[in-house]
Amino acid sequence: MKKVAIGVVLLLFCIVSSAQQKRMVVIKGTITGNLNGYNKMYMYTPTSNDSANIKDGHYTFSFPFKEVGMKMFVPEYVMKGRMSYRPFGILIDKSGTFYIITNVAHGMYNSEVKGSAATELYKNFGNDQDEAYTKINKALSKLYGEKWYMIEENEKDVHYGAFQKSQDSLQATYLTPVIEKLVKTHPNSVASAFVLATYSEGVGSLQQQEYLYSLLSPKIKKSKEGIRFYDYLQGVKNSAVGKEVKNFSLPNPEGKQINFGQFKGKYVLVDFWASWCGPCRQSFPKMRKMYAYYKDKGFQIYSISIDQSKKDWQKAVKEEKNPWPQSLDTKNIAQKRFAITAVPTAYLINPGGEIIAKQVGFDANEEGPVENKLDDLWGKIPVSPENKAITAKEKKTVKRIPASSIQ
Repeated sequence: MKKVAIGVVLLLFCIVSSAQQKRMVVIKGTITGNLNGYNKMYMYTPTSNDSANIKDGHYTFSFPFKEVGMKMFVPEYVMKGRMSYRPFGILIDKSGTFYIITNVAHGMYNSEVKGSAATELYKNFGNDQDEAYTKINKALSKLYGEKWYMIEENEKDVHYGAFQKSQDSLQATYLTPVIEKLVKTHPNSVASAFVLATYSEGVGSLQQQEYLYSLLSPKIKKSKEGIRFYDYLQGVKNSAVGKEVKNFSLPNPEGKQINFGQFKGKYVLVDFWASWCGPCRQSFPKMRKMYAYYKDKGFQIYSISIDQSKKDWQKAVKEEKNPWPQSLDTKNIAQKRFAITAVPTAYLINPGGEIIAKQVGFDANEEGPVENKLDDLWGKIPVSPENKAITAKEKKTVKRIPASSIQ
């Protein structure tokens, strides 16, 4: 009887072990060329990182599959040599084995990728997307000169408005057709929904976006990526300037619900951020000065984190010690109500609950639409002599980080 019991236990153990192995992701890399003596490959997302040794030109990563998302890679020789590097990643849509084949001379970005159909499809889309952007950049260079990108970063440039129109028109001409081709050809691939959700802002008008969503198969519409894109479409409709923000509630760090309706009657700055977002956290000292100056004038700040990790969010809240209400977005309010595609993003709501300004990104050197609106309402915040000095580090600050599923 004992032998039978032991046999059953062993059988169950084997079944469980086999099931666990089937849910694993294995990434096998091959890299050829001069690594300059550096033999590590790093794999990362905004909330995690890992490394593997490169031995005889081969490396391996192994981890449990949890959800569809990007895994990014950078070789040690690039980091140690402080070389310019174009971010490279692959789409992981299920468990299984994936292959990355790299020639150092051609760069990590040009690696060959093999794995699931969705992974390879996303890589091919990336190649088509590169061609589209090459055409867009070439056209912008002809219109605005070789340093056109400096206009893109400066809203006060006299050419900024015309530049934005040109850029939107060129994206509609070159990029949108690439996305449409992908979705039309592969409506049943998670890669199509992932692209739509990730590149929402570059897909043209709301009408075009809704059309592309309609092309997805019923199965993919129900996927996490399909739902994410649908929520984004609803957010676009809900977050236009002049729209009234409907009431919602989210938990604070202690788990108690904060009801947005409690802020009615005040000007409210709704700030979307994340613990892993450098520009978000760099913006807080400036926001604390803003809060201190305006709080007695009928002004409130309400920060909502898009963190996937409650622990990371609570840790960051304790570190920052911001004196205004904090919540974790457990209901995807960022997408459904505000169509957040990058953080930090802030909305200014008037006492009647209507959106009156939106600001994406943080710039230590410039005031954005929200700050300009506050200046109009109550005047500029007095600048002390010590705050006038802007360090070189601040000048090089990244303004925003995409709020995509590379977490």
